[in-house]
Amino acid sequence: MDYQRDIQQFFKSSTPHRLSYRPDIDGLRAVAVCLVVLFHAWPNWLRSGFIGVDVFFVISGFLITSIILDDLERGSFSIREFYVRRIRRIFPALITVVAATLLFGWYVLLHHEFAQLGKHITAAATFLSNLVLWNESGYFDNDHTTKPLLHLWSLGVEEQFYLVWPVMLALCYRRRGGILAFLAITLGASFLYGLYATYNAPAEAYYSPVTRFWELASGGMVAYLLSGREQPMPARALLSAGGILLLALGCVFINGQTAFPGAWALLPVAGTSALIMAGNEGWINRHLLGNPLMARIGLVSYPFYLWHWPLLSFGYIIEGEKPSAQAKAVLVLASFVLAVLTWRLIERPIQKSPKRVRAIKALVTAMICFGVAGALANSGLLRERIPGNGTDKYLRALNDLGFPQPAMKSLRYHGSLFHTLAGNGEGTTVLVGDSVMEQYAPLVAEGLRTSRFDRKSVIFATAGGCPPIRGAVRLPKIRFPTCTQTVIDAYDLAASPEVDTVVIAAAWYGYFTPYQDEVEMPVGDKLEQFPSKPAHEAAYASMLQAIRQLRQQGKRVYLVLQPPTGDKFDPRSMITGSRFDEMMPRTDMPPFLVSEFRQVNAEPIARLREIAHQTGAIVIDPVDYLCKDGTCPVVNTIGEPIYTDPVHMRPYFVRTVRYLDDALSSQVKPPSRQRQ
Repeated sequence: MDYQRDIQQFFKSSTPHRLSYRPDIDGLRAVAVCLVVLFHAWPNWLRSGFIGVDVFFVISGFLITSIILDDLERGSFSIREFYVRRIRRIFPALITVVAATLLFGWYVLLHHEFAQLGKHITAAATFLSNLVLWNESGYFDNDHTTKPLLHLWSLGVEEQFYLVWPVMLALCYRRRGGILAFLAITLGASFLYGLYATYNAPAEAYYSPVTRFWELASGGMVAYLLSGREQPMPARALLSAGGILLLALGCVFINGQTAFPGAWALLPVAGTSALIMAGNEGWINRHLLGNPLMARIGLVSYPFYLWHWPLLSFGYIIEGEKPSAQAKAVLVLASFVLAVLTWRLIERPIQKSPKRVRAIKALVTAMICFGVAGALANSGLLRERIPGNGTDKYLRALNDLGFPQPAMKSLRYHGSLFHTLAGNGEGTTVLVGDSVMEQYAPLVAEGLRTSRFDRKSVIFATAGGCPPIRGAVRLPKIRFPTCTQTVIDAYDLAASPEVDTVVIAAAWYGYFTPYQDEVEMPVGDKLEQFPSKPAHEAAYASMLQAIRQLRQQGKRVYLVLQPPTGDKFDPRSMITGSRFDEMMPRTDMPPFLVSEFRQVNAEPIARLREIAHQTGAIVIDPVDYLCKDGTCPVVNTIGEPIYTDPVHMRPYFVRTVRYLDDALSSQVKPPSRQRQ
């Protein structure tokens, strides 16, 4: 059968209304799902890919509103029929993916991981994933890569939209101008609240349906404006070109540092709305979005979206770190193949089945069963395959990070995104650095909350992976495009009159190792790449100048050396075996020797101490506080790892360190040695 005729007939069979099939909208779906999948697989390469979800929201709002308005105009609108169509559309692929995730999770996950998966399966079955994830966000939350059903938060938002939207449209349809007023009020109120929440409650802004409804309502407004209207050809061309430009701008300018959704979400939302408004006759819509390849990808975009994240997440879980680029490529390809099979073997047969009542009952029953199974797994009544064997405490340590903290507020400074914590004392401390500085966030948050630190505010002017050295360029630039400017802004903020104390910390020994070649420094009229001696000398000179300037301005400056680091701290080095067989704790863990650590890093240690000596900065060496009798512990007194990886301390442990106390106090005194 001809492809276009085939999908036309399928569209008619699955959506019984008068709307004609638009391949360009399937093309938009393809754009959206590719953005999301590429972002999840390679977040440092496509930093804006999460806007694909916003594209999906607009498309959903447009299609659902179009269907409802069409049914209302024909006098055939039925709430029951609306939900029957939604169940036939959403449940088949979702049940398939949840079933596979539960089965594979039972086989490879440990107890605490399987219990959390059970909670997320119940949330998925009740379409509350976004609210559950919102509630989990914060200090005690584990890394997002260890949640195979994390991506279902967007499905939760859409389902909550479906609960409200048909009822409200049906009520407003009876009143003159009611539909337009409802759409305008919903769009405006949700957008304005989203602006507020983005800066004051970031987790709510991201997961709450209230802050996302305006995106779906934007699609609804397009459906209302297009109902019974045709756009003239010049307008179509303009809308089409403008829409693709806005989407492109969103891809270029939006990244993880962006306050999102907020006003920045206008780029993907307005761009998608304009492309839909342009209709299928615009050149971009017809030839780019509506070409058969894009439309085919769009047809399987829903199962592709459902499959890709569980596969990638299990890759992270099994590897204990991010999988290799080749492994992620295989996982993405596998998710696409599974999506095609799901669409052909499960979705299409169920949606085209003449036995609708029986199919609906079976789908609802299956979803209820999975909800119950999830609850049993979460309660521990349904147990995982792998016996504990004492490895839980090691694997639980992976991805256990504490930045950002729930109490943090976003701070925009010259375009850079920093984070601030408020206290009850006087004065402001600015913390400059990379993720090694960010690991201290749980310590600072608790210390300010309990008045252990008497600061009015503490600002984390940090960026992961960015050496706090003015002029340094972090490579590859496509992964770290904001590093250079962020560091400049951090030191500018530190020089502000209201700041009296500056603390600088980083993975110094990682940057100044002979094997580091991903940093460049300006030397004369060109950039020299690490580990060349001129590049290192330029970096040390830049640090000397920056700290000297801060000291001349009367700031207290603390230079924190790198804490003990290495593979011996990595929780993965403390276990043997495989998730596909059995896992056991290692019994031959070698000690971490201070002498070896300092010998390997002798040069940067000496140079940093010399910079502090010349400028009057106070040096803090965490090794002096964390280690004793020539060795450093890698686990606590009950055998739990104190690090989450070879470099970063876990939140529970970092809250116990004392070597930053004086830097976070208003009293001017040298740091005291922490007692063991």
